[in-house]
Amino acid sequence: MAVRRPEDSVVRAGWGAGFARAGATWPVVSGGVLGAMFASMGLAVLFGRAHGFGGDSLAYLGIVSVLGLVPCGAGFVWALIHPRAGLPSAAVGALLGLGIFVGFAGDGLNDSWKAPLDRPSTIRAVGSWAGGGLVVRVRPDLVVAYRGDTGAVAWRWTPPGEDSVCAMSRGTGPDGTGRGGAVGLIGHSPPGRPCSAVTALDLADGGERWTATVDAPARDGDDATPDVLAVAGPQALLQEKAGWRAVRLADGRDVWHSAADPGCAPLQVAGGPGDAVTVARCGDAPPLLRSLAPADGRERQRIALPAAGGLRNLAVVSVDPLAVWVDAQAEGGTHAVLSYDRAGRQRAAIPVAGDEYDLDVMLGGLHAFDEFSARPLFGGVVVGDLFVVPGERPGDVGISGGGGHPSRTATGRLLAYSLTDGGKRWTAGLDDRVTGLVVDGGSVWAMTRGRVTRVEAATGRRSAVLDVNDTASLYPVDLSLSGPERFTVVAEDGTRDEPPVRVMS
Repeated sequence: MAVRRPEDSVVRAGWGAGFARAGATWPVVSGGVLGAMFASMGLAVLFGRAHGFGGDSLAYLGIVSVLGLVPCGAGFVWALIHPRAGLPSAAVGALLGLGIFVGFAGDGLNDSWKAPLDRPSTIRAVGSWAGGGLVVRVRPDLVVAYRGDTGAVAWRWTPPGEDSVCAMSRGTGPDGTGRGGAVGLIGHSPPGRPCSAVTALDLADGGERWTATVDAPARDGDDATPDVLAVAGPQALLQEKAGWRAVRLADGRDVWHSAADPGCAPLQVAGGPGDAVTVARCGDAPPLLRSLAPADGRERQRIALPAAGGLRNLAVVSVDPLAVWVDAQAEGGTHAVLSYDRAGRQRAAIPVAGDEYDLDVMLGGLHAFDEFSARPLFGGVVVGDLFVVPGERPGDVGISGGGGHPSRTATGRLLAYSLTDGGKRWTAGLDDRVTGLVVDGGSVWAMTRGRVTRVEAATGRRSAVLDVNDTASLYPVDLSLSGPERFTVVAEDGTRDEPPVRVMS
C-alpha cells in the first residue's frame, strides 16, 4: 500500500493553481491579441486614405475588421479589464493588425487641391498646358493659370472684345529671355469669323508678348480648330490660307514663309525643338507632308501620304521620330500610324483597327476631336522607338443587372508597337479603359477611372499601381506630371463630376 506523502498534496495543489491561472489568462491574451488586431485594422482603414493608402482593398479590410471584431469584442473588453496580461497582448495585436493593413492595402492618391467647379454650366475647356510650376486651363472665354503647389490662381487672361479662343499651340516654347520662362500661342476671333488673331502669352504672368494677324480661312460658329498653330524651336508657326508663316516666338517678327503646293490647301502644322512639319490636303491626290528647318523654312523631307481620295482624320503624333496617323476616307484605304526616317522613307505601318484590337490613337476614340477641341489629347504616345497606345476590343466594358443599381465590369490595356518594323512588342493589362496618358522618361503613366499605373516602356512591366481616392475620371483628361508620383488632372467638363483642375499626390 502506497504511502501518501504531504509534499505530494502540495505539488498537486501548485499544478492545479497553475492550470487555473493559465485557464484564466488564455481568454485575456487571445482577446487582447485578436481584438486589438481587428480594432487597429479598422482604425487604419478609417484614417489610411489620408496617409497614402487606397483602393478596393480598404473596403475588404474594413469588412474583415468589422466581422472579426464582433466575436472578439467581449474578449477585447476582458483583456482591458485585466491589464497585466491584456495590455501586452493588445500591443502585439495592434502591431499585427497594422502589419496586415500595410501588407494588403494599396497605395493611394489624394487630391492635394481642387479648383472650384466651372460656371456657367455650359462651358468646356478647349485645351491646357502644364509646366514651370503652373497649370493653364484654356476655355473659349477665359484662360486661367493655377499654381501647381497650392491651386491659387496666378493670373487670368480674357480674349479682347467679343473674341473667343479658336486655336492654341499644342506645346509651349522659350520666352527668349534666358530665364527659363515659356510662351504659348492662343488664336482668337469673334464667333463665325476667321481665326485671324494670334497672341503669344507669357506663361509666367499672363502678359501679352505680341499679337499677329493671320490670313485664316472662314469658320462656322465659335468652334476651335486643332493644330493650326505650333512652336518649333524659337519660332511660332502660323497656318494661313495659302501656306505657313514662321515668326519669332520672342517678339512676333516674321522669319520665313512657305507656300502650299499648287492644288493643295494647308491642313495642319506641328513642331518640335528642331523640326517644323506641315501637312496639306491636295484634293484627290495624296496629302503632302513636309518637314522644314525651323530656322529658315528649308525643306528637308517631302512625303506623299498614302491616302489618295481624301482624309477622314489625320494627326502628327510625333515629329521626332516622325509618326503620323492617317485615316483615309475610303474604307479600303490607309488606317494606320505610319513612321518615317530622316530621309522620308516609311519604316512601319501600324494598323489602328484589326482582328484583335482597335487602337485609341486619339484619346476618346472616334469623337476625340470633339473633346479639348483646340488641343485634342493623344492616346498614343512615342517613347524612344515605341508607339504606346491604349487598345480596345468588344466586351471590354460590361453592364449587368437592372433597376437603380447596375453592375459594371471593365478591363483595359496598353499596347506597344515598334516604329521600326511595326511589330507588337508587349501588352500590359489595366483595370479599365485609359482616360489619361503621360510619358515619364522610359515609362508611361496610364490613368483609368480609379487608378494610375506606371508601365515600363521597354518591357511592358507594371512597376507601380496607385489607387485614386475620391474623384474618379469618367472621361478623357489631360494628365501631366508635376513631381514624383504627383499628377495634374485637367478635365474638359469641370462643371459636374470632376473639378476643372486637380492635383493628386
